[in-house]
Amino acid sequence: MIDLKLWDHQKKIIGRAVPARQYALFAEMGTGKTCASIQIVRQWCAGHGGVLKTLVFTPPTVRQAWYREFNQFSRLGPHVEVLDGPGAKRVNQFKHSGKKIFVTNYESLSMPELFKLFKAWSPEALIFDESQRVKDMKAKRTKLAIELADLAQFKLILSGTPILNSAMDIWAQFRILDGGQTFDKNFYAFRAKYFIDLNAGMPSHKRFPNWQPIPGIESVFNEKIYAKATRVLKSECLDLPPLVRQRVEVELAPEQQRMYESMKEDYIAYLGDKACVASIALTKGLRLQQIVSGFWVDEEEKKEHGFKQNPRLLALAELLSEIAPVSKVIVWSSFRHSYADIAGICNKLGLGYAVLLGGLTDKVRQESIDNFQADTKTRVMIANAAAGGVGVTLTAASYMIYYSRSFHLEHDLQSEARCHRGGSEVHDKITRIDIVAPGTIDEVILGALERKENLASSILRLRELL
Repeated sequence: MIDLKLWDHQKKIIGRAVPARQYALFAEMGTGKTCASIQIVRQWCAGHGGVLKTLVFTPPTVRQAWYREFNQFSRLGPHVEVLDGPGAKRVNQFKHSGKKIFVTNYESLSMPELFKLFKAWSPEALIFDESQRVKDMKAKRTKLAIELADLAQFKLILSGTPILNSAMDIWAQFRILDGGQTFDKNFYAFRAKYFIDLNAGMPSHKRFPNWQPIPGIESVFNEKIYAKATRVLKSECLDLPPLVRQRVEVELAPEQQRMYESMKEDYIAYLGDKACVASIALTKGLRLQQIVSGFWVDEEEKKEHGFKQNPRLLALAELLSEIAPVSKVIVWSSFRHSYADIAGICNKLGLGYAVLLGGLTDKVRQESIDNFQADTKTRVMIANAAAGGVGVTLTAASYMIYYSRSFHLEHDLQSEARCHRGGSEVHDKITRIDIVAPGTIDEVILGALERKENLASSILRLRELL
């Protein structure tokens, strides 16, 4: 265990959460919420007179990070074990372990035999890291989390983005936290109290619900939430370098433009004798994103084909040739086809690179992170926001280039925080560059992300820490 020096905001959080026993820490990425949570658990155990039976649910990519930090920031390390692998392995591991603190991912909730063991064990403390993963009240995972949470006396929920799409997102997280004390035990009662269906007057055969917050709900929610929560913003508690946003506009090549327009208007685009078909709106949006990124999918043969001309890739090459020799860069991309294109550019430019993508083992993943952070020859990290945007520190980078994006606000915010966090003070500034094809779905996605962020900010505006 190292000599632990806590930030002032962490000390205040611990001072509030320990006596409360049920607390929400809505802290932006990089503000030390994992370390603070471990200190809270440590003090709960000390007050209890022994190690509490504790379950920590996390995204899969940060299980090992929690294990390391328990060992690094407390004396609880010998009592901690990570549950992973197939369901049968986890069951056997849990049955025969002498540990009292288990770190596992949310998938464990959906493993019936393991979940029965959790319930029979009757956990005393629960932590839900990135609690927005259990915000959907209709999801089986959320219902199981609520069922388990009702057994525990000590609870923490952690998130930098608890409200992503709707103010309704907060209900399930607080139902897990306090059994319904804040926002009612029943979701439908909660909805009826705080929301209105704007389509309630439509004829029944045409009606579809359109639930919107009652005017003025932001102040009501704000008061209720912060009775047992703290909001921490990086801008308020860390002396971080400024985050500079830039936009590089790149027109589509003629072939891309023709396919894009055809897809947009007719749901079908032809290139030679191949057809790229989007049968539903979601697939259509995905296909449009792929086209602007530089490739298209042949639905008949289920193959991906790159365009002969890809101005976006040329723009990336120009950016990397200017930036990477001087500063390390993370290139975020949503599509596997693009990873190979980006790697090819790095090879042509003679730039060492690492990858942070789905499917990597924990060991390979950590080696990739360590190489990027420590090896001066590794100049570029090629990463996917869904796989590499949570629980990862990439502060060696002072530039982020978004080659493509998704509609997921969580992925966007999490990925941005990989290098704009504690530890990035070594840089004068952090620069985010979005490559955008004007007049395309790129702009639609950026606009949607901005609107969702504004919704969250209106409800979760910063309250004074004192």
